[in-house]
Amino acid sequence: MTTAAAPAPAVTARAHRRASAARGRVTVNAVMVAMILYFLLPFWWLVVAATKNNDALFSTAALWFHSPASFFDNLRQLFTYNDGEYLRWMGNTAIYAGVSGVGATAVATFAGYAFAKYRFPGRNLLFSSLLGAIMVPATALAIPTYLLLSKVALTNTMWAVILPSLLNPFGVYLVRVYVQESLPDELLEAARVDGAGELRVLFNVALPTLKP
Repeated sequence: MTTAAAPAPAVTARAHRRASAARGRVTVNAVMVAMILYFLLPFWWLVVAATKNNDALFSTAALWFHSPASFFDNLRQLFTYNDGEYLRWMGNTAIYAGVSGVGATAVATFAGYAFAKYRFPGRNLLFSSLLGAIMVPATALAIPTYLLLSKVALTNTMWAVILPSLLNPFGVYLVRVYVQESLPDELLEAARVDGAGELRVLFNVALPTLKP
């Protein structure tokens, strides 16, 4: 007469690990959902508050809508405030963000590429100075930047905002690291052997590789 064999310890251990992993996934997902709700709550409140006037803002449910009419009246007041000043603010923000973003990306790309692929006197010293600039807080540069721009009569202009934002030391560092890892020297040398100049190597070979 034979008896049923007891479950193998390995099978029991695997089942236990699967159950523990399942419980871990549930816990992680629950925490992530809670974090999502926590970060989305302020945006939800902004949308809800836009449907209320000043009185309803403090006398109605904080997280629920009040009146569509108040929403459109708030929009009308916003876009007609001080002869449409809010639209000018939006336009200025778009110009500052667009020009500064594109310009800072271009400067960081060209500088990072040069630091990664060219050998020139003082390269290591310049890059070390660049890394040191990362440690300087932006607030410490506010007064020197103002004094510098005032000497060239650029204060109270768009350029006083755009020019300082074009230099991003951390961006240069990131681009240099990315160029070193993703752009092999052999690819650049092959383009030079085929007769491409340095600008053509940069724009036709390097930049397409660096698009990500």
